[in-house]
Amino acid sequence: MGHLRHRPRLRWLVGFVAAFALVAAACGGGGSGDGDDQGSGGDSAGVVDAADCPVKEVSSSTAPTNITVWHAYVGLQASTLQQIADAFNASQDKVKVDVQAQGTYEELLKKFQDALANPASLPDLVLTEDTTTQFMIDSGVVVPAASCREADPGSDATYDDVLPAVTSAYTVDDVLWPGAFSVSMPVMYVNKAILAQADVPTDSYPQTIEELRSVAEKIKAANVPGLKTPLVIKVDSWFVENWLTGAGKPLVDNDNGRSGLATESELAQPDTTRIYEWFKSMIDDGLATAIPSSSTGVDEYLALNAKSSAILIQTSTAISTVAALLEGSVSKEQLGGVGIDATINTGLDIDVALQPGLEEAGQGQIGGSAWYMVKTDEKLGVPAAWQFIRYFLQTPNQVTWTLQGSYLPVLKSAQNDPTLQKEFTTTTKGKWLNTAYQGLKNLNPDFPGPVIGPFNEFRAIMRTSLDSVAFNGVGVKDAIKKADTDFQASLDQYKTDTGG
Repeated sequence: MGHLRHRPRLRWLVGFVAAFALVAAACGGGGSGDGDDQGSGGDSAGVVDAADCPVKEVSSSTAPTNITVWHAYVGLQASTLQQIADAFNASQDKVKVDVQAQGTYEELLKKFQDALANPASLPDLVLTEDTTTQFMIDSGVVVPAASCREADPGSDATYDDVLPAVTSAYTVDDVLWPGAFSVSMPVMYVNKAILAQADVPTDSYPQTIEELRSVAEKIKAANVPGLKTPLVIKVDSWFVENWLTGAGKPLVDNDNGRSGLATESELAQPDTTRIYEWFKSMIDDGLATAIPSSSTGVDEYLALNAKSSAILIQTSTAISTVAALLEGSVSKEQLGGVGIDATINTGLDIDVALQPGLEEAGQGQIGGSAWYMVKTDEKLGVPAAWQFIRYFLQTPNQVTWTLQGSYLPVLKSAQNDPTLQKEFTTTTKGKWLNTAYQGLKNLNPDFPGPVIGPFNEFRAIMRTSLDSVAFNGVGVKDAIKKADTDFQASLDQYKTDTGG
């Protein structure tokens, strides 16, 4: 029997959660279930309730239901979301969607947290970073997608078509929480022209971080003019998370936080040391340039553009923008707040490959954002948001979201769409996106990555830790020890705050 987690009040929810929290007694038990059934209910008494999602009332309502959607997208992602919302509004007269940008993910989450004290100010649908799963559950105001699935059996075909790695990533205690998903994968951008100058084969790419080091050594030895270091990498927590997840190594206890609240750090382990030592040696040996975690620009992309580096590991969501820049088919206005305003260099021959891992390339966890339905003062807000989610998950909209926004299609059937097939096989952007999509399909749904209450705190701790190794001369052992201690303190505090 799946473990049903008590959903306690956070301290900042006093006086508010009492009206919305769904509290249930804890049961003993196992993991997150298999990929085909996740989100359909499971052992979810007290959490999954079809009454929270009265879908039929939206259809029978004589007046349209207005819903607000909060997001943190910029550039092409923001404009594509607005395009899909406009098309939805034009397609029917029961629900009207108002899309509102809320700044960065951190700013969005802060505004959401502040709004919890006033239900009238909450959005009906909030698109938050993948790290917020536990926080959103513990907020007590999120209605799980499983409730709407129960109220709307016609949705089963759609969710059965979602890739197992996606549903498993957002399933906790056998309950699927967000209704839709904006999915990305880390990928490796490569300037094949520089690799060719160094006599490095470009018909296959490194599969492990050790193989990546070997390639970097060959590039450095070639003394390519203008090249500073073979690899450029921005200091961040996600590459540590991805590499540990890809190797099947948990970061926390309780099935990596999926069968109970994560309360114990498992950061200090041999593979964490392996990653840190690889990272430090790449910098020390002149094989990699580290971009500080505090950098808010796009220095790593500019390094690839300037040919001062040949290889970059970054998110797949940059694919459409990078391809458009190379083709000269995107304007500064379209880029919005992305921060790229540079002349594209000549002599670039960019390719995209799966990121190397500890054991093999392409293994890890999904990134991006998830779409959570919020219980507000609007009686029909949840089922109205559900209607927009159902529309968003239709194959044509998934294709648009992929080709214009660079988020990967989450439907298994999407790969058979003629438009997507043509793009995936004939255009540079499409081929790159297909590389990332193949990696997404091959992720292990039985080990989707950690669910951590203080996930943002964890990432801040890891950035500080990796910065200390890259720029302050701190040794690997000391850096990991401090990060583990600080992470454990955050877990302890979160447990205290939630009464877990």
